[in-house]
Amino acid sequence: MYAVALIDEARCIGCTKCIEVCPTDAIVGAMNLMHTVIRAECIGCRLCLPPCPMDCIEMQPVADKPFDDAVARQRVKARKARLERERARRAAERARKKALLLSRAQSADPSEAPAAYDPVAAALARARARNPGKP
Repeated sequence: MYAVALIDEARCIGCTKCIEVCPTDAIVGAMNLMHTVIRAECIGCRLCLPPCPMDCIEMQPVADKPFDDAVARQRVKARKARLERERARRAAERARKKALLLSRAQSADPSEAPAAYDPVAAALARARARNPGKP
């Protein structure tokens, strides 16, 4: 007997915790919007049940196997590849920003260095702008 996940969309708060753990990307939705399960892609692994804070996911028994093994394996591989690409992209972006900050900090021209935010100086500048005649 097989089972597939079923989300009670009325109780779903759109937290995306189930989407993050689904190995086949069978759950679709967006932040703060209800989610739904693509039945043909759900492998019944039950990984989506524990992270759901609303307990709005239940496993619904089905008579026949709703997925093809080869397709499910391919979806898992595709998900892993996508997550790795996203991780590499984020790491490259962090490295680029770090290199930019280091190059600005080491530059001979202080005008290229990022200015530190001084809340007191900013408040004084706003006060002076409001009252130009007063010291």
